Amino acid sequence: MISIPGNLAEWRALATRRNILFALGVLAAGWIVVMALLPEAAPAETALVERGRFEQVVQEDGVTSIRERYTVLSPVSGVLERVQLHAGDSVGTGAVLARVRWDTLRPIRAPAAGQVLRVHREDAGPIEMGQPIMDVGNTASLEIHVDVLSTDAVNIRAGAPVTVERWGGPRPLEARVRSVEPAAATTLSALGVEEQRVRVIVDILSPHEEWSTLGDNFRVECRIVVFATDDAITVPTGALFRRGEGWALFAVRDGRAVETEVELIRRGPVESMVGAGVEPGDEVVLYPADTVTDGVRIDRIEDAR
Repeated sequence: MISIPGNLAEWRALATRRNILFALGVLAAGWIVVMALLPEAAPAETALVERGRFEQVVQEDGVTSIRERYTVLSPVSGVLERVQLHAGDSVGTGAVLARVRWDTLRPIRAPAAGQVLRVHREDAGPIEMGQPIMDVGNTASLEIHVDVLSTDAVNIRAGAPVTVERWGGPRPLEARVRSVEPAAATTLSALGVEEQRVRVIVDILSPHEEWSTLGDNFRVECRIVVFATDDAITVPTGALFRRGEGWALFAVRDGRAVETEVELIRRGPVESMVGAGVEPGDEVVLYPADTVTDGVRIDRIEDAR
């Protein structure tokens, strides 16, 4: 049975309740429409802007090389006696390395103290003047040859600190750039692309006892510092992207991405040094996808730092 209001006051109360319910329904429908039209939150990794030490480095493979290497040659054409020395044997200055019989038995002596690096000719028999017999050098006087891209070489200076890593020992070695050769050479990369590379000569500073097992032509990895400061504002390089002639990133403010121009001072493979645009403690988006646009809500995946 339908109840019918019996007076005007009851009619007014009923109308008011209906108006309120209608208004609430309109608001709910409007909210649903607005939420449907808003872009979905974009998932993204974030990190914090920091203040601290920044280093710009050139990282390349290098090879060890004995600073003073001697190739011992036969001084005459004659008959070589069998060579008794082997690679790794120690020799002193003036020690007899081999003997060649011509008109008399002529000894061939070591030009400097060190080790036998390689024996080119061991067997006895005829030998021609100038034929190599062995290489001799001091493995305690190693240097490192690092071939870097010419675009990196222009930033490397003599005296720059170097860290030698992945050489086989328990800890990195300290080293220093001695010189940068003034001419580049054309080489082929692993992908077959021509590159202009410049040789950088590096001296090892760590005590010889720490790297005495290193030998000639051993592979190492070198981190050459071309710039360093202890008071830099740094951002992950993965947060930066080109915007016109400059650089920008997405800062996260109130949960939303805000495209922000930054002053890029120095760019590194992992971290970059910036000036104006962000401050230490600001949150930024890493490797922003196409779904990250100015004003979009950010659904944080994780803090990469």
